[in-house]
Amino acid sequence: MKALLDASVAIPYVHPEDVSPAVRRWLVRWIAAGSTLVVPGHFWLEVVNSLARRHRHEGVSVLEAVHELRQLPIETVELDEPAIVLVIDATERHGLTAYDAQYIALAEQLDVPLVTLDRRLAAAAGSRTIDPIGSLPRLSETPAPYGSPARVTWPDYAGAASYLASLRAELKKAERRGATEAR
Repeated sequence: MKALLDASVAIPYVHPEDVSPAVRRWLVRWIAAGSTLVVPGHFWLEVVNSLARRHRHEGVSVLEAVHELRQLPIETVELDEPAIVLVIDATERHGLTAYDAQYIALAEQLDVPLVTLDRRLAAAAGSRTIDPIGSLPRLSETPAPYGSPARVTWPDYAGAASYLASLRAELKKAERRGATEAR
């Protein structure tokens, strides 16, 4: 089984916090069960930024932490262009940053659960959420001061229908190419 790993879980894995022992236990059990983890491409920068800026780790410590995380069965997956619509939707619908919304979009695109300690991200992911410690103690990011998550406006874009149609056509081409290459 695969699950999408949020940086809010990775940080206490490599930086001592109250929840670190519970996070480590969960990750060890998950991996021992033969499961793997998936992360979006920006995950690594998010980890580096949190350790360097928020926790004030020196470069050597940040590098060591990234190396420790790379020892886990983690697959880095880039969000494809059609999923950007899912990101836009999640930023508006749930008031998330585009970076957090990318976790929601990728979890939906890959049809995997999202492992997070971020309450706001967990609320947006709904039943897709895995809480590795059972209590989601972490604070979520401050809601973006722009817009309201109550009204979703992106479908009002005059070019939305044609843009979505072109994305669907690209996906069909890619699926046909993949089927042909698999033969």
